[in-house]
Amino acid sequence: MQLYQEIAGAPRRQIHASAMLYVNHTSVDREQLCERLVELWERTGSPALEALGNGKPPTEGSSVATDQLFIDWVSTCLMDTFKDTGDAAAFALLFELNSASFLHAIQCNLRRSYHRVDPQDVLQEVWLNIYRYPGRFLADRADAFRSWGHRIARNTLIKSLKGHARRSCFTSIDEEHTQPEDQQTLRPDRAAGFSERAETVNQAFLIYLQLYLMHFERLSEKERRALTMVEVEGCSYRDTAEALGIRLENLKMVIFRGRRKIFRGMELSLTELRKSGERLDAVNAATAPRAGALSRRRPAGHGGVMPRSVDRRSSVSSTSLCDHST
Repeated sequence: MQLYQEIAGAPRRQIHASAMLYVNHTSVDREQLCERLVELWERTGSPALEALGNGKPPTEGSSVATDQLFIDWVSTCLMDTFKDTGDAAAFALLFELNSASFLHAIQCNLRRSYHRVDPQDVLQEVWLNIYRYPGRFLADRADAFRSWGHRIARNTLIKSLKGHARRSCFTSIDEEHTQPEDQQTLRPDRAAGFSERAETVNQAFLIYLQLYLMHFERLSEKERRALTMVEVEGCSYRDTAEALGIRLENLKMVIFRGRRKIFRGMELSLTELRKSGERLDAVNAATAPRAGALSRRRPAGHGGVMPRSVDRRSSVSSTSLCDHST
């Protein structure tokens, strides 16, 4: 499961800043990778990421003389940074660099198995385990994450195969139908539950997008233009700096400050929404017993007048929703 065959048969070569890195069954532009490592260093303060972003070894006595060594050190330092800070951007870059390698190892092992297991499901479970248990990782050598990650991939695949075999043994076949139940198809009750959860996630994502847009519009013209060129139009940092007429170092600081303003503003807005929801729940809990008592005392068909407590609760709810929408 470890990728040593290509490296063992090929001569060692130096990596240059403009070279493409063809390792872990994927290709990475080294210059762009170094820029992202510098950005992560600015976010997390990791000295190892700063050294790798400048093309230097992260520790004294280590080496980044080959493509594999460089990517190994990058992956190991990214995992160590995520372990210490929990930074989502570090985990995202770690995912990009190693997913193809994990998927290739899973597919190679599944070729020797007769069970129908989706390799993408296994890969998702692998990354979920890595995300859940970062405290078990030890960054003691260059290939620490590669060895640790492939060990998790192997154990996750074995667990999935055992579960699939156990379900196959207990599959019941109706006397009138010889076709066994499709284990890949969701039951109606589970499908309904997934649909409800998906709708909730979509609504939450829409709220996040609205908050992001609201705080994005509060940025300065330079910050908005820089973020749009880099994150939406996909321009490089160098091209963006030339278009804005500023230095590359200043552009990185502009983007960093713009993102920080957006994230802090979204955090404050979400906190206010949560507090408003708690106040609304408290008002509803306080007025519900009184509304119930009034409805029990009032005879049926008494003019159709609604109790004052219910009117007051409705006005509070409408006012809170209007405040959030503005």
